[in-house]
Amino acid sequence: MAALAYRQPISRHARPAFDQRQRDLFRQDLMAQDTQVENRAKTAQELPMRSAAGLGERRFTAWRGRSGRRYVASIFAIGDEHALGFTDAVLVAVSPDRRIVAARDSGPFGVEAALTRWQQSVALAGASEIHVHLLAEDGLSRRAALLDLMPEV
Repeated sequence: MAALAYRQPISRHARPAFDQRQRDLFRQDLMAQDTQVENRAKTAQELPMRSAAGLGERRFTAWRGRSGRRYVASIFAIGDEHALGFTDAVLVAVSPDRRIVAARDSGPFGVEAALTRWQQSVALAGASEIHVHLLAEDGLSRRAALLDLMPEV
């Protein structure tokens, strides 16, 4: 246990991981309030992350659910098999016009055949990307995220 409590000394000459501009953008991402939250929008809204804008490629995004809760996700092309390799994740199929086509829980085992069939069906339905939300820790929170992100029928 003593080894777990040991802290590495911080060098005074070490360069911070993020510069001030990146920290400010990250803070804005966390503090941003969508005006539609008060109106309880009927559909989830994508909110591109300003703090990730400096990256050369678009790898991360955030969705604001109908409840106003924010879900950060990694972006994969619809044909990318890596998107299906995650277990205990929320998978969101997104169309080119930034609309959620479908969403599902990958499950604890990531059954490849079922996920591949789902990937093919959402591609036929018009999805161009799969967004993977990994921060839901248990089945109950993944179910809540799915219900919050899926549009009302």
